[in-house]
Amino acid sequence: MSATSDDLSSLAGRSSSARSDTKRTNERLIDALNQWVADHGAPPERLADVAQLAGVSTATAYRHFASVDDAIQAFVLQLPIRAAELFAESGRADGDPVEAFAAWNLAWVRACEEHGELAVHLRSPQGFLERRDEGEPVINFACAQIEPLLDRLDGDTTMMLFMWNVTSDPREVLDLRRLGWGAQRIATFVTRAVLATPDV
Repeated sequence: MSATSDDLSSLAGRSSSARSDTKRTNERLIDALNQWVADHGAPPERLADVAQLAGVSTATAYRHFASVDDAIQAFVLQLPIRAAELFAESGRADGDPVEAFAAWNLAWVRACEEHGELAVHLRSPQGFLERRDEGEPVINFACAQIEPLLDRLDGDTTMMLFMWNVTSDPREVLDLRRLGWGAQRIATFVTRAVLATPDV
């Protein structure tokens, strides 16, 4: 069963209210977290720091998140959701299989540029395929976007998925950005690497 964006939203943060002011405060806290990382090059150690930057009380921040790690997870979970949004906006899902996969990779790279700096703080000791097989919601959500695209290509879907994960890890995407590579060049590199995956 694949995870939906609603499933992902429930993985971090306290139960959210439908009130618009509550949603705005939640967004302010996540934006402040992003700003903190941009300013300091590392995540904050205290939720109070995020609250201060967001211009809300620490008590208010704790009504939204149980800890700073909870806030970080809420931010990072935006990455696969954002990639899916960008891919949908591209209108390329039903086109040529290689072009559709290339469009997904470009959407993923752009989402990594927006949300990837904190992704390294949610690393797991388990492998990507193991986490997929165990039904981890974030991995399932990403796989639900990618696997149908890979199924349309010529090759072993599982091995191509493995290669996609290796080459599109947000840490690696950001490393290539630091080398001066643009989003299109990174996406093309990922696409070519996956298409060259040998059958086993």
